[in-house]
Order: sequence, then structure tokens, then C-alpha cells
Amino acid sequence: MKALVLLGCPETPSQTPMAVYASDKLTKLGYDTTIAANPAAAKLVKVSDPEDYYNLNIVDLERTLGEVQAGDYDLLLGFVHKDAAAAFFVTFDQILDTKSIALVFERDLDLVGQFVEMIEESGSKAKICAVRAFHNPSPIKINLDKALKELE
Repeated sequence: MKALVLLGCPETPSQTPMAVYASDKLTKLGYDTTIAANPAAAKLVKVSDPEDYYNLNIVDLERTLGEVQAGDYDLLLGFVHKDAAAAFFVTFDQILDTKSIALVFERDLDLVGQFVEMIEESGSKAKICAVRAFHNPSPIKINLDKALKELE
């Protein structure tokens, strides 16, 4: 089984530790996990694992978008905390046409609602986990753990 984790702009402090956490959880569930990230997010994730303890497979988000095809992954997990991240998630979701989880979070609850609406209006069948969060990764972690438990 293969999972693709999407990371966009690393503006929110919660995204990087949650990306490492998500990759670890997915690997333990038996997924061969790939993180597709923009250059800044990729650097932050790499710095977060200096000894390569988690053996993270990190690829370029834009390049992956140009190459990915339906059937390449069994699970899509997207970190959605900006409108661009929602657009990337929806695009990958439509191309891959696979199980998907959108972790929607922002400090502004109105924006959380807007991002959820963007995903829903796309016709996505993704499991949407939405929470108000920015600095504290715990609410995101709780939602991710619940969503992954449903996959087991």
C-alpha cells in the first residue's frame, strides 16, 4: 500500500511535526509513505529528522502533480490550512481517485469553514477532519488519529 502526504506553505508551526508524525503512523500501518512538499516545507521536514530516523521519502509537490496518475497511491492525506492547499488537495484527490483524508486547520474558524466548503464543493469524497488549530498540533493529531483508526 502507498500513501501520499501533501504539504504546502509551512507557515503554520503545526504542519512540520504533524507531517513527521503522520508519516510515522502511516508507515506503521503498512503504507509506503511519500511526502510531497514545496521546497520550504521539504527543508523543514528534512531538518526535523536529521538522523533520518523516520526514513522520510520527500518529493517535490509541483513535479509530483505533473506526474501522478490514478492508481499510484492507495491513500491521500492533505494538510489544508490555506486556500492554495485546498486547491492542491482537490486536484490530487480528483486525479488519484482514492481514499483520502483532508486535515483542515487554521487559527481562524471562518477560514476553516471556507476550506471545508472548497473541498466539499469539488465533489470530493474525502474524510474531512476540520479543527481550529495553528501553533498547537494536538487538535490536528487527535483528528488524524481518529481518521487513521477508521482505516484499520
